[in-house]
Amino acid sequence: MKISRKSLVGLFLVLGLSAVLDTVVAWKASATIDESHHVQYGEKVLRFEPDRLSDGFYDSQMPVSALNAAPLVLAAHFETRHLLRPFSAQVKLVLVRIATILATLALNLLVYLWAYDLYGEAAALASCLLCALSPNLIAHGTLATTDMYHALGVVASLFFFRRFLLQPTVTRALASGLILAMTQITKGFAIVLYAIVCLAIVLVVFRRTPSVSLTPRRALLFAAVTAMSFIAIINVAFCFDRTFRPVSYYLGESQHHFYSASIARVRKVPFLVHVPVPVPFPFVQGFALMKRVEKTGYSNWSTGDVYLLGEVRDPHDPAFHGFKSYYAVAFFYKEPIALQVLFLWGLVWICRNRKFRDFVVGEGLLLTAAAVLVLWLSLFSRMQIGIRHILPALAIETIIAGAAFSGFPAKPWPQKALLSALVLWLAGSVASYYPQMIPYMNEWVHDRCFAYRILADSNLDWGQDQTIVSEFLRQNPDVVLDPPAPVAGRILVSANRLTGVSRWGSATYLAQRYQPVAQVGYAHFLFVIPAGDVASAPPRRP
Repeated sequence: MKISRKSLVGLFLVLGLSAVLDTVVAWKASATIDESHHVQYGEKVLRFEPDRLSDGFYDSQMPVSALNAAPLVLAAHFETRHLLRPFSAQVKLVLVRIATILATLALNLLVYLWAYDLYGEAAALASCLLCALSPNLIAHGTLATTDMYHALGVVASLFFFRRFLLQPTVTRALASGLILAMTQITKGFAIVLYAIVCLAIVLVVFRRTPSVSLTPRRALLFAAVTAMSFIAIINVAFCFDRTFRPVSYYLGESQHHFYSASIARVRKVPFLVHVPVPVPFPFVQGFALMKRVEKTGYSNWSTGDVYLLGEVRDPHDPAFHGFKSYYAVAFFYKEPIALQVLFLWGLVWICRNRKFRDFVVGEGLLLTAAAVLVLWLSLFSRMQIGIRHILPALAIETIIAGAAFSGFPAKPWPQKALLSALVLWLAGSVASYYPQMIPYMNEWVHDRCFAYRILADSNLDWGQDQTIVSEFLRQNPDVVLDPPAPVAGRILVSANRLTGVSRWGSATYLAQRYQPVAQVGYAHFLFVIPAGDVASAPPRRP
């Protein structure tokens, strides 16, 4: 890979822009609802205590959060020894977000490398810029959560796996195996990457792809290296906590969260209960807890019900079923229209220019991973609480969109003008919300005061605007925030209470009878209630 000096300058400028944009957002946004849970679990890992139930309930948190917790732990160490002055709460919040910002920059770089390999220099720079300007990638690439790490891991895993497919050496097999393994400590869903990798290997080996020299022997070597990398990385990340405990240990009375029909069947096979499990207990424990979350709808970070287009569903209800269109609707309203157009343009380019054998080891890897993620969460997940769960798919979108810029210097001027206009539209759309990126919605939402009618939860109201709300209340002392009962005058209500997502203080009666007159921080809505209406207003739902 030989990148020209001009392209390198452009890359560094885009990365610099991304760093500035992300740092400002990280500074401005208040602590979100579940950041503290991730940081606390990261601190537990740094203390070599990765058990998920020993001190709290950490069902979906992962060891990668130790990167966010490390600056806080170091700062506390220096503060207690009077080597540093105590940091303010805001500075500490930015400190725990630094690692995620660096992961976002790494994602930008990988998007550039992916697009460079597939479409050339101009497209690579365009994809990198689209990634840097993507509002959802900015929003969740500046928080101390695992969503950005997951996106980075998926894109990186597929990138290094593709390099192995094109040149199946031991060195590239080791690099691919290690990256795949490291992605497993970002989110539980990353385990699906191994299935995608196996499918790609089968297609490449048995269809005899001319551009790939992968043989069955080398495929077996890759499998061995990948398995060893998985066991090594998972054990290190989870501090070798109870590795090689027999299956019977997981069936003990104290491990009630493992009980299920499948566990009952395991008990009926005597020799299985004595088989040692080569990974740490908390790794398996995480899957068991998340399975329980999917079954019961309960989680330590769940704010309440699932909401879409004005309809509320309770995941605790045994008859609950998710919205199959949830992520399609979220994508339609929360991804910039210009970026959606460029993505479709890229898909058309791929259909016209890619042969199947090249597609399998290129865009096929990316699109398969994105499709599996979106379909699985759309059809089977109870925790439909935000577009952030499909962040890897949004990162992949920026790579595919780069295909529209393939051969950009040689394109006719009308196409150049249209592509440039779409990028400017994207920048302007994002700037209209900046630095409040979590509640971003595109121009299909004509009046932002009614954004709550479409989506809520971490798509709109995740606690990120508390500083703005506090300042507004200071300047407007007559405004009542989230009153426990209807009151006359000016009322400021959060989106989650207004929609009924938050079952601990719902204010749906306001949305049914009144219209907001203004927004505060995009996630809080201001209503004016006439004095004569208070007596007739229905009581709030408990």
